[in-house]
Amino acid sequence: MSKVVIFGPEISPFVVKVLAAASYKGIDYEHQANLSVSDVYKVSPITGRIPVVSFDDEMVYDSTFILRRFDDLKPERPLLSKDSNIAARQRMLEDWSDESLYWHIMALRWIKENAHRSVEQNAKFLPVILRPFAGFIFRNFIGNRTRGQGLGRLPYDILVSELGERLDDLVEMLSNQPYFFGEEPCAADFAIFGQFNTGIEEGVTPDFAREVGNRLPLMEWRRRMKDVVA
Repeated sequence: MSKVVIFGPEISPFVVKVLAAASYKGIDYEHQANLSVSDVYKVSPITGRIPVVSFDDEMVYDSTFILRRFDDLKPERPLLSKDSNIAARQRMLEDWSDESLYWHIMALRWIKENAHRSVEQNAKFLPVILRPFAGFIFRNFIGNRTRGQGLGRLPYDILVSELGERLDDLVEMLSNQPYFFGEEPCAADFAIFGQFNTGIEEGVTPDFAREVGNRLPLMEWRRRMKDVVA
């Protein structure tokens, strides 16, 4: 089997997604989490983003492609259904988590009520000489991206309300199943798990943690996910 090295800190929901999926599938891997901004561009010169995973000498970028490679590497405990209809819906929910839920949480992280905590969390990735300027750097580099996307322009109460409605949608989709598409977790579960981890861990967005905590089915789902990747 290939030597697998996962690059990227767990502050990234996409890194958490990849780590959790690898653990669930029983893939042996090395995790290199301590990357500076310059390190990221060294291991990820094409996209400048994490995660990146090396399979022997081949580098694979983007969490979606990485999970597909995991299934190629180890077909047991597949992350997509063999039923093409179910697999299509799994891919759609995974993409929604990566491209929409992500921006809801990012907007909440960088809205003025939470931005100071996000700055503190991210400052450690800057060179020491730049850390006094962390607020300016991150608010302008990342915070402006959420405003450009649109969600970052919403007032705080509307942003939280909209996020709550999306969590209600997830409760409806989960229904009475242990995971979103049945008895076993799939790529969509790991994508959402990564986003939840970013929103709940380290207390950066207590408002998100509160919204999830008010929805028992999502709390129980998250507990099951933590159990299967332990």
